[in-house]
Amino acid sequence: MADWRLQLTEDVLRRSRPAFPTLGERLAAYEDFYFRSVTKKAGSGEEAAAEPCSRQSFPESAALDIRQVQSAFSTLLCFYDTAGNEYTFSRAGMRHVRRTLPWQGHYHTHDYIEILLCLKGSFRQILLGEPRIFAAGEVVITDKNLEHADMLEGKADTAVLFLSLQADYLDQLLSSYGSRDDLQRFFFHALQKQRKEQSYIHLRPNRDPSPAAAPAPGSALDAASGLQLSRLLETLVEEDYFPGPGSEDIIRGSLIRLLSLLCRQYSTRLHSSDQESKERALLYELERYLRLHFATVTAAELEEVFHYHRNFYNLLLQKYRETTFRDYLLDIRMRHAAELLKNTRLPVREVALAAGYHNSSHFYHLFERHFGVSPAIYRTDF
Repeated sequence: MADWRLQLTEDVLRRSRPAFPTLGERLAAYEDFYFRSVTKKAGSGEEAAAEPCSRQSFPESAALDIRQVQSAFSTLLCFYDTAGNEYTFSRAGMRHVRRTLPWQGHYHTHDYIEILLCLKGSFRQILLGEPRIFAAGEVVITDKNLEHADMLEGKADTAVLFLSLQADYLDQLLSSYGSRDDLQRFFFHALQKQRKEQSYIHLRPNRDPSPAAAPAPGSALDAASGLQLSRLLETLVEEDYFPGPGSEDIIRGSLIRLLSLLCRQYSTRLHSSDQESKERALLYELERYLRLHFATVTAAELEEVFHYHRNFYNLLLQKYRETTFRDYLLDIRMRHAAELLKNTRLPVREVALAAGYHNSSHFYHLFERHFGVSPAIYRTDF
């Protein structure tokens, strides 16, 4: 089988470029080296299409199941071009397969948690019986119980990174994370509590709408906002390919940072065959949205963002939090106002505005009813 496998340790690209600062730079180097067929015209600076560069022949029979992993954590970097070429890179080496497009893989499940990060182009999968398209920058987390299949259409060059984590390894990883914040609350729920249902988590980056912050078309790693993500992913790939002293600790720390980044900078949807799972996932997103936009949020805005009737949010909060939408929002606003009163010298009128109240008298009344004292007394005595 040596004719189809190119060991990374013997890779001429690896020898000529010993380190990549970011995964984006690794992607660009791999593309240039392995499957770009553009050359310079002799004696001119113009680029012209040329015959594809000479490549080793990799028989289809060598297409082993590269998504089966034995270790607690591993990475798999995949490139798909418009001609049907598939290049995959892992700690075992490089593999190339030529597929006839359009192509659909077999339905399968994993014995591990899979985190899919679409880095360039778009990637299609069939999940819960429906075709889904994931664009550059989007992330999908599938549990080991979910049957799914990959699809290739060849409409654009695509790059995807798969991170594979054994369930016990992920549990230990999350248990070692001490902070009780959104990361722990959400991932403990979505990844530990939903193991009995077929479900997957779809994450989209919260993009800055300004043109200056927009990423380059078709790439998730070219924008400045993606630099941290690109560095984290490169660290995971590098430590997986070439482990050394301390690699396990570096991988664990990088995964914690990655999950934290995904939790804070991405919007999340849990897709499941179970109704309660869907409701709890929506509840998490609702609570997170309210904490971020408590000063200005309206029921109409929630309908536009989450596409449910406003009455449903009341039912959801009553069912799982034993409170109403109005009381839940009031509690968030009052807690924020209390923090400002204790930790800043802002006038009470500005504290009221920051908490979402333009009428200072109404704010005074609500604050005193909530805490039992006026804002002025709270500032001096608490």
